[in-house]
Amino acid sequence: MPENNKEKDLAMYIPYGFSAVACLTKGRAGLLTALAGTVFALPAHAAPEAADIVATHVQLAQATAGGAKAPSTTASGTATTAGASPTLIVTGRDAPWHSPPQQLPPLTSRPELYGQPQSLMLHPLTPIQLHQGPWGVFNANTGAASGFGTVGYYAVARWAEDWSSLRDKRNRHDFLDPLKFIALNDSGSIYLTLSGNFRHHGFWEQHPALGAVDKSHVYLSNLRTNLGADLHLGEHVRFYGELMSGQATGGNKFGYNARWRNRVDAQQAFVEVRGHMLGATMGAMIGRMSFLDVPPNVSAGSVYPSIPYSWNGLRGYSVWRRFRVDLFDLSLTNFEYRAFHDQVGWRTRLFGAYTSYAVPEFQTFGKKSQIFVDTYYLGYLLASSPITATKGVIAGSTHRDTPGVRVWGNAGPIEFTANGMWQGGTFQEAKSGPSRPVSAYSFNASVAWRFAKWWGHPSIGIQADDISGGDTRKSATRSWGTFLSPFVPSAYYLDLAQNFNLQNVIDVGPLVTLAPTINTSLLLRVPVLWRNSVHDTIYFPGGVNYAYRPTGGYTGVLPQGSFTWRATRHVTFSIDGQYTALSRGLRNAGAQPGAYFQTNLELTF
Repeated sequence: MPENNKEKDLAMYIPYGFSAVACLTKGRAGLLTALAGTVFALPAHAAPEAADIVATHVQLAQATAGGAKAPSTTASGTATTAGASPTLIVTGRDAPWHSPPQQLPPLTSRPELYGQPQSLMLHPLTPIQLHQGPWGVFNANTGAASGFGTVGYYAVARWAEDWSSLRDKRNRHDFLDPLKFIALNDSGSIYLTLSGNFRHHGFWEQHPALGAVDKSHVYLSNLRTNLGADLHLGEHVRFYGELMSGQATGGNKFGYNARWRNRVDAQQAFVEVRGHMLGATMGAMIGRMSFLDVPPNVSAGSVYPSIPYSWNGLRGYSVWRRFRVDLFDLSLTNFEYRAFHDQVGWRTRLFGAYTSYAVPEFQTFGKKSQIFVDTYYLGYLLASSPITATKGVIAGSTHRDTPGVRVWGNAGPIEFTANGMWQGGTFQEAKSGPSRPVSAYSFNASVAWRFAKWWGHPSIGIQADDISGGDTRKSATRSWGTFLSPFVPSAYYLDLAQNFNLQNVIDVGPLVTLAPTINTSLLLRVPVLWRNSVHDTIYFPGGVNYAYRPTGGYTGVLPQGSFTWRATRHVTFSIDGQYTALSRGLRNAGAQPGAYFQTNLELTF
């Protein structure tokens, strides 16, 4: 909640959450110290568009050099040597801050890779590089298909990592591995995994929120620290808890709320029961948890600003060989600045079901192909969700029903995603005002060709979205057509500066990803934006209405770039930049164009 009345006036223009970016940097202590001293004076995000090609057969050949047999792939997608158990024993001689290239986690394992295009990992990786659960084909694309967010060396949700291979001490190859598997009984069936993360996220922006906050040349410095403990009581029961704290300061700053500055609280705390039934791995989770089993253009966990979204409730899942289903009923956590005062926010609910079918693998242009067909229903209940009026907004609450279908994956070198959603429900005007039906839609697609034999293994493609808007000229009882996107998609889906939400927008533009080296990646994108309906406004992330009432359909263009350097398992650094060029109609309405620059430094174990 805003901390003073002035901030309250500005709160509608401040992101209730951006989505995110992680970070880490290269490895000698002196270099790290010098770099950290520089970075903490800069800005931050992270690049989700990483190349799948960092985990190629070349790396596998290096990893098995010295006469070892080349790995094959188990049913769960884990690499194993012929005739051996699925655990690859590594006795390596790694220095703590210097990882040989074959043992660097692939860039696709970065947690912030919950965006598009979601390139599949077309080659098996060694257990050195992956810590995924028993999800078989759904571990494709660094686990993005599993429903638990990306899971590589580290994960978006740290509880989704599986470190049980460290039960055999010969598999320990990193100086922090003793913290990842702490046996609490002789057999190791009861064990504790500790995790942690420190992130500095700073950014400079010329005109935040397109000038709506009446601030310019703003610099914000954002720190986040979290510590997690994952207690496994045998095969079927585990408890997970995570503490998180966020701090923020800066120059010419504005409007910090409790998701920017939060002393310390339980970000997650749940119990999970898992077993095998009807040929599936089934589980139930109850408590406070992160939730990512939605398309990345719906939500990416909103790890920006300091504190990501946290949900309270019940989740149940079943995973068969080629089909999985997830059922959930969750309430959003309300964050408070005071320590251990976060509350269950019963006034904001997310509920529904998500299913995914893995089409049997096939060959396209002589390359492995894997496609997923997802169907889902997402229900929203929002006690406060105003809609746009000709001037200002109409206060009220809303219930939204959002069924959808998503087809995504790769056909050989072609990487693609196509997602369609229809949204129904009702909007109830405040103070016993009239109720009106909702009818809205969202179509999202991207397609790219991966040139795996070219330098940098570039992926070159195009992204397009068509998301409906409303008509403020309609009467108070006519249907409302603005698609509601309240939970903030990945910043790397459309707008790095997070000035535009996926509501009332049409966009199209080229998209290029490149991996110049084994541990660096580059994203380039130039989306061009229009309003879907010229009788509706533009929207800030989180479903917030701008006060601007521009003329014309054309909105602007957002040339942007993002560079990420993954130096070691524990350190990553990234730089993002964007210029927001606006249409004359939007500038005449009061909006201001401007530059955005950001850096991230992240330390993770």
